Amino acid sequence: MQSFENRRVLVTGSGRGIGKAIARRFAHGGAKVLLVARSRNELDDSRAELLELTSEVHAVALDLTLSDSDLQLVTKASELWGGLDILVTNAGAAAQGGFLELDDDAWQAGFGLKMFANLCVSRHAWPWLKRSSGHLVMIGGGTARTPNHRLLLVSAVNGSIAALSKSIAEQGIQDGVYVNLVQPGMIKTLRRQKLLEKWAAQEGLSTDEYIRRTVQQLRVTRLGEPADVAEIVAFLSSEDSRWMQGAIVDVDGGQNKGL
Repeated sequence: MQSFENRRVLVTGSGRGIGKAIARRFAHGGAKVLLVARSRNELDDSRAELLELTSEVHAVALDLTLSDSDLQLVTKASELWGGLDILVTNAGAAAQGGFLELDDDAWQAGFGLKMFANLCVSRHAWPWLKRSSGHLVMIGGGTARTPNHRLLLVSAVNGSIAALSKSIAEQGIQDGVYVNLVQPGMIKTLRRQKLLEKWAAQEGLSTDEYIRRTVQQLRVTRLGEPADVAEIVAFLSSEDSRWMQGAIVDVDGGQNKGL
């Protein structure tokens, strides 16, 4: 297990799910962690849990789609630590639905948080990452490679993030910042569970039956856990990954069968 003793880490969207698991992994390695999410209650619970693993955990309740919230967040990290070593951009969830179902507001909200807000946080944090020769790990999604017609907006946002990661990685080569992207497959988060329950009901199946069938159709052994993603993020944030730049890493149990 990689040590992150005294490393300064900011994880967006870290109140629950994958983001919380990532923050927990860093805390387990001894990092100083800054959590950010919209829900104060979720943040308080997560902070209390992480403080059992490391000595310094801070939490900021912010809506990153609001003006200047990205600057406020990076300023907070600067005030706490005078810099930043690792940034993980995980915030964001896009509405589910197909081409004819989603309205304009859904598209603006989906791109506004998961892509644009995280981009703004990364831009403001860049001077600190450059100074520390730090790591930026972006979280996208497997639908970038295999778009789903029922997850049209999600697929479009994840595809855009994949392209963005390659461009930012080019800047990282010039500035000495490591930049890589993780694309999770189907992970058992609360949000995913609700989606599976919805799809199961539409087909007249129990959720467990639907999950078993999905696993068979995807030709994987199981659905993923948030901790599966967190371990890869930890590796990409460590010196063990020093020869990886602009990599797109699928964490999906073999769900993506393409090259």
